[in-house]
Amino acid sequence: MSMASAPKRFRIIPTEQGSTLRNVLMRRVKLDRKQAAAVIQAGGVYVNRLRVRLPQVLVAHGERITVYLEALDAKPLDPERVRFVHRGEDFVVLDKPAGVPVSAVRETCVGSLSEALIHQLESEGLERPYVGVVHRLDQGASGLVLFTIRDVANKSLHKQFRDHEIRRGYRVRVTGEPPAQLRCDAPLIKLRSGGVKVGSPGDGRSKPATTHFRHVARVDGEAGPEHLLDVEIETGRTHQIRAHAAHLGFPIVGDRRYGADGEGEAGSDHSRLCLHARSLEFEHPLTGAPQSFTCELPDWAQEPAVYR
Repeated sequence: MSMASAPKRFRIIPTEQGSTLRNVLMRRVKLDRKQAAAVIQAGGVYVNRLRVRLPQVLVAHGERITVYLEALDAKPLDPERVRFVHRGEDFVVLDKPAGVPVSAVRETCVGSLSEALIHQLESEGLERPYVGVVHRLDQGASGLVLFTIRDVANKSLHKQFRDHEIRRGYRVRVTGEPPAQLRCDAPLIKLRSGGVKVGSPGDGRSKPATTHFRHVARVDGEAGPEHLLDVEIETGRTHQIRAHAAHLGFPIVGDRRYGADGEGEAGSDHSRLCLHARSLEFEHPLTGAPQSFTCELPDWAQEPAVYR
């Protein structure tokens, strides 16, 4: 069924003290027993600010419940779309399809790459597998994402990420006329909406960010010439490449948040965002040995390419 986008919110009343979360949803949101359990298990229910996925959890007077009914319509990611580039005992590298979130979104856990990886590991016989997200990649983008699958590896890889020791290379497709090489050091301010804006060095909210762009090829686009660029980042701010490219005057094709159309939140995860994470380099979390991974470029990123 089609669910309303606005979440349902209410507080637990005294007579509901000690009831199960599932039974409360049945009474207050008018769901049947199966639906109430399903929306909780899909990650669509919060008690206060904590996502709860166990229908039998007991609630207490005064707790605030938030229900995202969209979770009932969420579909699991097809196992065939979980593409392994590397499968080790400590970490995995996946090639994320465009349009798939790396981890749970606000409304649901179902359909994310991390959730699909958990199910894949369970199918291999691992009980309650650990999956750690080392770094993010925008939902509309595609390419390499690194996950830890043992807690012992998590601390090392997260430290490498914080210290900017994990090298990530990207391919983007842009409009405008970029030069052969360009560096952008514009600081970024994270917004409550989830995006960023360019700040000033003197603003305490600004975080330093450095992006390097290198021109690869000129290609034909639907509305005129476009350009392929290879990108490396020294920092890993939210939407850094997208915001820096737009700030320099050559927005990424398909970027409806920072691009020329500026359509805002609704288009922020456009499935044809022309941003692809093509390479990944770091040290093995236990041995320190250098690790290097690449993945195939999508059609739009090939040179020369025709944008279909």
